Amino acid sequence: MKSPSPGLPPDDPSLVPRSSRTKTPSIRHHSANAEVNRILQDSIKHRILYLSEQLKVEKSSRDENMVGYLKLVSKADRHQAPLIRQAFEKVNQRSSATIGQIERKLQQNYRQLQELELAVRPRSSTLNADASSPETEQPTERVLRCEYPEPEETGPPPANVTCPSLEDDFSGSQQDQTSKSGSLNRQDDLAVQKMNDQLDVVKMFYSSLETDFQNLKEKYLSELEQIVECLQEEKCRRRLMEEQVNDHMQVHLDEILRLKQDLASTEEKMVYQSYEKAKEIWEVMETFQTRISKLEALQQTAQPEMVEKCKTQAQVFLDKFMNLLVTLTNILLVCITSMSCCPLSLIRSPPRILATLMVIILGAVAWQNWQARPDMDWHAWLSSKWKE
Repeated sequence: MKSPSPGLPPDDPSLVPRSSRTKTPSIRHHSANAEVNRILQDSIKHRILYLSEQLKVEKSSRDENMVGYLKLVSKADRHQAPLIRQAFEKVNQRSSATIGQIERKLQQNYRQLQELELAVRPRSSTLNADASSPETEQPTERVLRCEYPEPEETGPPPANVTCPSLEDDFSGSQQDQTSKSGSLNRQDDLAVQKMNDQLDVVKMFYSSLETDFQNLKEKYLSELEQIVECLQEEKCRRRLMEEQVNDHMQVHLDEILRLKQDLASTEEKMVYQSYEKAKEIWEVMETFQTRISKLEALQQTAQPEMVEKCKTQAQVFLDKFMNLLVTLTNILLVCITSMSCCPLSLIRSPPRILATLMVIILGAVAWQNWQARPDMDWHAWLSSKWKE
């Protein structure tokens, strides 16, 4: 028999064991899947970063809107506050809706990233296990075995069957190698097609991202235009209010200046009038002092004369009083003499006696009537007589 070793080339693939031959396409397939997963993970991470930045921008814009709303409310009056509040509520609802949508998209992307990471880990672990144990059967080998099953081993060959020669074995190994390489090429084509499909999915994902970005950009620009319009209106209102406030302040300042001028003029008038009054009072006091001094001088000069006059007047008064007493005594003496002579004249003749008796009787009757009448009647009678 011939030895098979010198007739075969040293790098013949038939001499390579089947496990080592099937290991390389399986590793290639796993590397292709890992590359696709890595691309998907990178795209999802980029989308997560983009959505997180967009979320930060939306939150910062919402905070700025809140600060602007608080400033406008603090400066606005009671009539403008409800309008500002309605506009702020509309903008806040839109921003909160966009923030909620972005957060939902972030959660979905995080979930997809976790699923990809969980899908990559078992594959990498199985790949390491297959590489560490060469006796285990590779998945591509299982696929190839399913597609191209080997002939089943039977019992010992019959005695009349001869063993195949070395050339037949070499040709059979070449046919087996070509069939396996064709199956590997088909497997690679399937992997490439799958990668192309995944790349199409990634492109569609990027296109959807671009459309979402454009929609968000348009929405943001529309909201920005509305906010700018509101700010312009508020600026116009603020400018008008500032002009009105400046006008009112100018009017109040003019009134304050006028009042200050009036107060200064009235103060000057009061000072002048008080000075004039004080001057007049001093003049009057000086005149009174001069008069008092004159009166004191006159009193000092006229006091001895007054004493002398009083003495002379007392003497004159005594003289006059003595003369009056003398005249009164003379009159009394005349009355007494006349009264003593009167009864004698009434009794000298009978008619005079009758007349005197009649007068006495009438006087007695009048006296009795006088006592009988009350005092009030006399007063009434006297008043009636006085009126008549």
